[in-house]
Amino acid sequence: MRVLVVNPVGTEKWDRVDEELFSRYASSETEIKVISLGKGPKSLERRIDEVEAMPLVIKKVMETHGDFDAVIVNCFLDPGVEALRSLLNKPVLGPCESSIALASLLGKKISVITVGGGEAMIEEKIVQKGYGDLLVSVKSIDIGVLDIDTDLPSTVTKLVKKGEEALKEGAEVVVLGCTGLAGLAASVEEKLGIPVVDPAAATLKMAEALVKLRLVHSRRRY
Repeated sequence: MRVLVVNPVGTEKWDRVDEELFSRYASSETEIKVISLGKGPKSLERRIDEVEAMPLVIKKVMETHGDFDAVIVNCFLDPGVEALRSLLNKPVLGPCESSIALASLLGKKISVITVGGGEAMIEEKIVQKGYGDLLVSVKSIDIGVLDIDTDLPSTVTKLVKKGEEALKEGAEVVVLGCTGLAGLAASVEEKLGIPVVDPAAATLKMAEALVKLRLVHSRRRY
C-alpha cells in the first residue's frame, strides 16, 4: 500500500520530519511519501491561506497521485479534500474529519486544541462535517504553526493547560487540531487522563483501513 501525504504549504520544511512521523505510525506494508506544494502559503492560519492553498493542493494531487492507493491532505482545515474526492477513485482524507470521526468513537463530548487563533475556522469545519453536536469547545494555544517545534516542552505544557480547561467544560476526548502538533498526543494524554487524538495517526489509520476494505467515497455524495 502506498499513501501520498501532501503538505499544503509552499515550504519543504516539514516534509522529511512528517515522512518519518507518518512512517512510524504506518503498518509494515505501507509506504509513505510526503510532498509539499513548491509554492503557496508558509502555513494555513488564516482564511486567505486556505483559499490560496486549495487550488494548488488540487493541482499537485492530480499531478502526483497516480501510483498511490490513498491521499492525505495534511492540514487540519482539510483544504481541497472534498473536491479531490469527486475527482479520484481512491480514499482522500484530511485530519479534521478523520480525527473527529475517530474521537466520536471514544466519547461524545469533544474538545479541539489548535494553534494560531484558528478556532472559528475549525469550529465551522466540524459543524459542516456533521459533528457540531459533539463539540464542547475549540481552544487555541498562543503560538503560531511555525513556532510549534521551537520549544516542544513549552508547547506540551500549554496544550495540557488548555486540556484541563476542556475537562472542566465536560470534554471526554481531546483532539489536537493542527498537524504541526502530531506526535505530542501521548504526552498530553498522560497528563489529562482522557483520550487525546493525534491528527496524523488518526488520518493515516483511516486511510489504511479504507484501502484494505476496498472502500471509496460514495458517488451519491461526491
